[in-house]
Amino acid sequence: MVRMHKRLQYLACALATLACVTLVQTNASAAGFFDDLYPGFFTIQRPGTLNLIGFTGGYVSDKYGTVQEGFQFEQSVTPYIGAVGRITGYQLWEGEGFDNPLNPGTGHEARLNFARFQGGVDLNLYPGTHLFILGGRDAGNSHASTIEGDFSTWLFLHSLHPVNFSFSSNHNYENSVTSTSVDLQAIVLSTRRWIFLAGGGGAFYVGGFIPDLQGQGGPDLGVYYRPWNIGASAQAGYGAAHQYGQLSIYKQLTFFE
Repeated sequence: MVRMHKRLQYLACALATLACVTLVQTNASAAGFFDDLYPGFFTIQRPGTLNLIGFTGGYVSDKYGTVQEGFQFEQSVTPYIGAVGRITGYQLWEGEGFDNPLNPGTGHEARLNFARFQGGVDLNLYPGTHLFILGGRDAGNSHASTIEGDFSTWLFLHSLHPVNFSFSSNHNYENSVTSTSVDLQAIVLSTRRWIFLAGGGGAFYVGGFIPDLQGQGGPDLGVYYRPWNIGASAQAGYGAAHQYGQLSIYKQLTFFE
């Protein structure tokens, strides 16, 4: 299930607004500062870069289980802006006696299937820091319009153990639920071929049919194989859905124009 939280969603929107406001500054000194901070911001990138990421994964708990798969493409426009498209397919299984989380009040269904189509921009705010702003709509058993903000940054890049902080916030306009996933992971071992990560994370839900803030969390383990640009991440823990576990696998391909 897609996960997000309103406060972090507002933070993502605020960051995007700040970037837009900076772009339209007409004051000469402000323009000079902007040019120093982001040289060549409006320069079309040639050669351009096209990244394709395929992903799949699953989630299981006492209440719900999901399988998801899809791909994301990103075409660089300037050194700091990329155009992004994402297509994700979801299969959702409901535990016996639980209501339809996509359209509350319609009763229990054993399985729901839907696809999510999203598009937006990737803002490279700083080396190792990206903010994705995406909007889209579902098709199938869900017909929701969605807005999403994804943020990721690497800290201590020049140390032996860089740390990644990320969150993903998404609002679903069909069931009015806002949810967020948050993760903090550190590289614990890096070799010429392998990267191993460990940390912790969780998810928070609020709004719609959820009476108050609910969530879950647990430890993270990750691995990345450099020669194939393929990685996997696993998490297990406890929360509102009781025990849960999740696994994600991803593969990246990069093309230059």
